[in-house]
Amino acid sequence: MAQFFEHNLVVVYFFYGLAFFSMGLAIWLVSSRFKTSEFRLAGALLFLAGFGVVHGLQVWFDMFELLDERGGTNIPHWLLLPEVRLLHLVTSFLLLVFFGIKLLYVNRSSAGNGNRFAFMGAGAFLALWLVSVGATWLVYRPERLAMIAAADVLAHYTLGLTGSIIAGWAIWLEQRNFKRRGMERFGRALLGAAATLFIYGLVGHVFVRPSFIFPSTIINTDLFLRLFGFPVQVLHAVVAVLMAGFIIRALNVFEIENQQRLAAAVELRVGAEREASRVQQQARAETERLNRQLQAAVQDLALLFTVSRQMAGTLDRSALLQDTVPQLVEMLPQVSAGMLLLRRKPDQPLELVSIVECGDPGASVAERKAQGLQLAEYTTATGRPSWMVGGETLPLDESAVITGAHASDLSELATASTAAGGHTMAMPITMRGAVAGSLVFCTLYDKRPFSLRDAALSRAIADQLSVAIENATLYDEVQQSGKLRGELLHRIVSAQEAERKRIARELHDGTGQTLTALGLGLAAAAERVEADPAAVRKQLVDMKHMNAQVLQEVHNVISDLRPSVLDNLGLIPALRSHINTFETRTGIQTQLAVQGKATRLEPEVETTIFRIVQESLTNVVRHSAAHSVLVRLEFGETGVELSIRDDGRGFDVARALAGEDGRAAWGLLGIQERASLIGGTAALVSAPDQGTTVRITIPHPLKEADHD
Repeated sequence: MAQFFEHNLVVVYFFYGLAFFSMGLAIWLVSSRFKTSEFRLAGALLFLAGFGVVHGLQVWFDMFELLDERGGTNIPHWLLLPEVRLLHLVTSFLLLVFFGIKLLYVNRSSAGNGNRFAFMGAGAFLALWLVSVGATWLVYRPERLAMIAAADVLAHYTLGLTGSIIAGWAIWLEQRNFKRRGMERFGRALLGAAATLFIYGLVGHVFVRPSFIFPSTIINTDLFLRLFGFPVQVLHAVVAVLMAGFIIRALNVFEIENQQRLAAAVELRVGAEREASRVQQQARAETERLNRQLQAAVQDLALLFTVSRQMAGTLDRSALLQDTVPQLVEMLPQVSAGMLLLRRKPDQPLELVSIVECGDPGASVAERKAQGLQLAEYTTATGRPSWMVGGETLPLDESAVITGAHASDLSELATASTAAGGHTMAMPITMRGAVAGSLVFCTLYDKRPFSLRDAALSRAIADQLSVAIENATLYDEVQQSGKLRGELLHRIVSAQEAERKRIARELHDGTGQTLTALGLGLAAAAERVEADPAAVRKQLVDMKHMNAQVLQEVHNVISDLRPSVLDNLGLIPALRSHINTFETRTGIQTQLAVQGKATRLEPEVETTIFRIVQESLTNVVRHSAAHSVLVRLEFGETGVELSIRDDGRGFDVARALAGEDGRAAWGLLGIQERASLIGGTAALVSAPDQGTTVRITIPHPLKEADHD
């Protein structure tokens, strides 16, 4: 039998290489089937295909070498080069190692870094083979063919054996995944492939060609032939055929997977078509409901547009308050009566501003009016819409009002609202973020009650009315503010003229007289300087005192106009100087507190702050009867804040600014005007017996240089 196989060894090599080559080619041909496969094996199979093709070519190189030895002709020279055979052998083993590590890593974790780890592993084994080959050459210095034979043996030991074991282990792990997916027969095929790989690795890479590398000197192909009576290549060929068969059979799993996916896709498509048909029917029904809703919404919007245009037609607050309710009762078909109630101030009771009454056959006018007033009080106190059902005041849920505005079936909603709704409802009127009153609507008892749609429409109208009232109020305030500003400007001009007269009088009566006396004294001294030097000397001393007096008077006048320390040293020293003078002059304990990093501001800003402090301290002396004052100046990242707080008697700020006590608060108005001119705001906080705080906020003033 040994002679038979030895004689037909070329045929064995052919089928040996053909098995591996066919396996690789089969994997490559069906590679398009597992590109989208969920099996982890699919991600590494192309490297197994590369191993099969390259290793099959390497086996055929052995076949060509054997043919050449037996007298074969027409064989290309490069096919007989042992270096080419060795290159194919090492490449095939590296592809097998790469396949095993990649599949093994995917089995253990995820495929995110599988290629990186496979490259690192294959590179490490390649480096091990290269180091062993280099060490062998350095130690033995063999001839070329002996060195190639040794490198071949080392490739089997370091690459082929480890690659077969790693790949077999990885395939064995993957076959368990096949079983979990209910594909046991394909799992058994993978198990057979793993077993043949283990056999191929343990036998094919242990019984290698003889060389001077131990243990190939003992355990080699010759030993296998003596032990078993046939060449090891026969076993290689059988194992290769079995491995190819198992792998090709396992590849059918991807066809089954594609069929399952196709069936699932068809099922999904049928389900999608059924769902699309259901959605289409639902869409038609929804379209009909939306059309009904749209018609109702168009009616409501047209009505709201008319109401909005009517309210925006005037900025006369009194006319707006008097005419709105009659107009709304006339425009709203469901509404038969209404009233508007507002507060003048937050702490004052509601006042009836406008009302439209009606004769209701089910109740007297007085009863319906009492119901409206009750609802108005409740709505203003709670800030929530409300209606009266069966004589009981109930809050209207805000979410229910919104639902009523966007109901999909208005006829059903109206029917449902009839049982729950009332014949009187009230909506809050807000101004500047606070509830300022209530808008009340009534319908006759013999008509249907208000529905959620009616409530939503009424809420929108109440919001429109709130905006209109607030705009009219702001317009009145602007008009009043312009009038006050004109009066304030008149007083400022009058004050400037009075100041000019005072300065002229002081210069004429004081400084002018002194300068005249100095001039006369100097003329007299010039005439007597030779005749009576002692008298002239005494006269010059008197004139020196007069000169100092006139300089002090001029300094006082200039200081009253603008303190020089404000220009020379800045705001904070000027404030300290003024506060010290104020405290000395009035006896009121006054303190300056500076917070933050003090910086020089623009001249007009510093001047404004200084004048506001002057005016505030003057008001303290005139009106507060305070014992102490705290002036706080804070430099922050967003601006500068000034506050002047005293512990005096305090006052009602609103009454003072409105002039209800019989006199205009020109000082306070001047402070507000000064602050607004530099882009700031002024706030006055006070109450009787609670002291007074003037707070000025100036956002982002321009800075020049740091103040030491």
